[in-house]
Amino acid sequence: MKPLLLLHSSEVHIKFSDNEFLVNYGDNKINISLDEQNQCEVSLIDQRVSYKARLLGSNILDVKKTGEIDFEKYFLIDWEAYSSVPELIFRQKPVEIHRNYSKGQKIELGIEEVARYHVVYDDMVTADFVRTGPESYNFEFSTNFNGSIRKEADGSHTINFKGLRLDADEDGYNSESKFIISRSKYTDNLVLILQDGATVFLIYD
Repeated sequence: MKPLLLLHSSEVHIKFSDNEFLVNYGDNKINISLDEQNQCEVSLIDQRVSYKARLLGSNILDVKKTGEIDFEKYFLIDWEAYSSVPELIFRQKPVEIHRNYSKGQKIELGIEEVARYHVVYDDMVTADFVRTGPESYNFEFSTNFNGSIRKEADGSHTINFKGLRLDADEDGYNSESKFIISRSKYTDNLVLILQDGATVFLIYD
C-alpha cells in the first residue's frame, strides 16, 4: 500500500481491524493517540541522542509515550527533515482512512496517489472525486452536480461541469459544488477550498 502523507494541521483517522488511531501533525511534531490515556508524541532529534530513537532508514525520531500504544505494529514514520512532509509506511492495511476538514481548508488534488476521495459534508451532501489518470479526475455530487478536471500537456487545467439550475438564496448566492477551485503556487496542482466542513475518506483501490 502507498504511504500516507501527514498534511500540516490536518487530523487523520486510521482504522485497522483491531485498533483506530488519530494522528495530528503540526508545530514540527506528530501526535498519535488511541484515546486520552494512550498517546505518543513524535519529533525529530539530533542523531547524537540515538538511544532514545526509533529508526526507519537514516531517520531518527524521538518517541514519547503515555500509556500503552504500539503504533509501530501498524505503521512506521518516514520523516527526513522538518522541511519535508512526514509519511506513514503501513505494515498492516487499514480498513479505513479519513481526514476531518473545517470550512476553508484545502484538498490538493495530485499530492497523493489515491484512487478516490469520498467527501461527506456536514450537511450530509456527498461527493466523489475519482482519479482517471495521473492528473485527471471525474467528480460527482449527490446534488447531481458533476464533471471532470484534467491537466493538459501545456500545464493548463481543463474543468468541465454540469448541474441543476438553482434558485438563489436570500443573499443571492448559492453554490452547488460546495468548493472553490484555486491553484497551489508550489506544485501547480489544483486545490479545492471547502465551503463547508467535511469528512474526506481516502480510497486507495
